[in-house]
Amino acid sequence: MVLNALQTPLVSVYIPTKNRPELLQRAINSVLAQSYPNVEILVSDDGSTDNTPELIAQWQSKHSNIVYLREETSKGACHARNKAIRVAKGEFITGLDDDDRFAPNRIEDFVAAWKGDASFLCSLKYDFDGKRNRPSHYYQRTIRFDDLVRRNYVGTQIFAHRQTLLDHDLLFDERYPAWQDYDFFTNILHTLGPAKRVYNRSYIQHIDHEQNRITNPLRILRGYRLYVTKYKAHMSPSQRLSLLVNANILRQHQMGDRVLKLCWKHLNLWDLFRIYKKQRMK
Repeated sequence: MVLNALQTPLVSVYIPTKNRPELLQRAINSVLAQSYPNVEILVSDDGSTDNTPELIAQWQSKHSNIVYLREETSKGACHARNKAIRVAKGEFITGLDDDDRFAPNRIEDFVAAWKGDASFLCSLKYDFDGKRNRPSHYYQRTIRFDDLVRRNYVGTQIFAHRQTLLDHDLLFDERYPAWQDYDFFTNILHTLGPAKRVYNRSYIQHIDHEQNRITNPLRILRGYRLYVTKYKAHMSPSQRLSLLVNANILRQHQMGDRVLKLCWKHLNLWDLFRIYKKQRMK
């Protein structure tokens, strides 16, 4: 069946970016190549100092569905995402990191799968290492809060009803230096209930470059601390322990000692010692 834009709801795709025009072009092209016809693309520029504005102007001259949002000074990726979500006009919203790309059927599959009975939809993904796509292995069809606080079963980038997110103030927490997506997913599940997975691999996450990746283990640790502090009243000791293990916190580049010092309030001493010893032996 050929989809007609007049018969399909508008889907907004936000792409936060900063000083990565070559990667951004690949991301935008993957959205322009979607089989679904009614798409709005919001490029949210967090203060690029290169030729990104000029390149966006060129794309806009060819594609009327590209919206450019720009901050003169950097306010962080979460601010860029939130700005785009607020400005977007689509009934549905989804995100794309500027170094990743969509498979051509991603949006069409999400729209077809949306029944209004889930807080959001997510998919499976591929990790591309420069040579081949490696499939993800998160197979749960229904994802609940109690599951997610143990491990990030969502993966990356969700598809949701935009106005529902805004009505419940479900945006990215701009305090987080890392784990922003994970907190975003968790907050939605805690507020709106379970999410569902669409069984297709329609997101390609590129791990084949090192441009501006979050590699500072202290940022990861701070994200972990904010997350556990925010949700600890709703997490059992077992869930907090599972999260500590599954997120590989203690294995992040010589940070195990600091984790023990900073996170001891969230687990009892025996649990921390046991998992610390286990991770050190790996």
